[in-house]
Amino acid sequence: MKGNKAPRRLGQKAEPYLYLLPATLLFIFILAVPFYNLVKYSLGDSNIIQGFVSWNDFKNFAYLAKPKFLGSVKVTVLYVIFGVAGVVVFGTIMALVLDKPLRGLGIFRALVIIPWVVPQAFAASMWRWVVDAQFGFINQLLQALGIIDKSIAFLSEPTSALVTVIIVRIWQGTPFMIISLLAALQTVPEDIYEAAALDGVNPMQRFFYITLPHIMPVLLTTTLIITAWTMQIFDAVYIMTGGGPARGTQLVALEVYTKAFQQDDLGTACAISLCILAVIIVISIFKAKLEGDNNK
Repeated sequence: MKGNKAPRRLGQKAEPYLYLLPATLLFIFILAVPFYNLVKYSLGDSNIIQGFVSWNDFKNFAYLAKPKFLGSVKVTVLYVIFGVAGVVVFGTIMALVLDKPLRGLGIFRALVIIPWVVPQAFAASMWRWVVDAQFGFINQLLQALGIIDKSIAFLSEPTSALVTVIIVRIWQGTPFMIISLLAALQTVPEDIYEAAALDGVNPMQRFFYITLPHIMPVLLTTTLIITAWTMQIFDAVYIMTGGGPARGTQLVALEVYTKAFQQDDLGTACAISLCILAVIIVISIFKAKLEGDNNK
């Protein structure tokens, strides 16, 4: 009898791992193999056609210290900081507004989600037309209102082009913040608000001392997710500006594309991608730790 129980126990212990085996193999196939190639190509002279050609003594990583690439890092940092800050601020304000019992609230909530579900390529093409210096809707509107005398070339100057793509990022990312915070606002106990109203708490105090502490875990987690997403933005900026003018919107993600597909330097593109991956992993670890602390 004891001999029969031992294999049975062994089978029971192994059963969960058997269920995990297909997912593990799929994970290895989808992620581990491409990651291995990413590291391999970054360590030598590589191109799209031949793949890895020869070892080059970490020369690909030397590009990461050059002023040209550091300029792209600076642009990316500005894009991420102001883009994410705008998403957080406007998303929080809109979530608080949409959490009120207003007439037609369902329609407003549905409209707010549109920028998030619209494909980035389509949204970028639309915005490129909207800000066009000659035929753009914004210039025509400002001229009709008498605010400007001549058209503004939003995408023709490095600073204005960067500001424009940041605004587009805020427009696209805000709905996700709104959806997340609306769900978090539903968890705030209504009796706390009622008690605060009896104590004469004003709206500003109500937000900072009641609402914000309750939604802070969701706010921080969503901010980290949006930060990771913003770091990887490529298609919207590429379609609108192509990284120009004068590399004014040349994000690190565009740098990867330029190196790999325009300059046929796959090795350097992979080296840059590894750096992006490292930053995203750090953000993911911080997010996981934050969620773990919140669940305690």
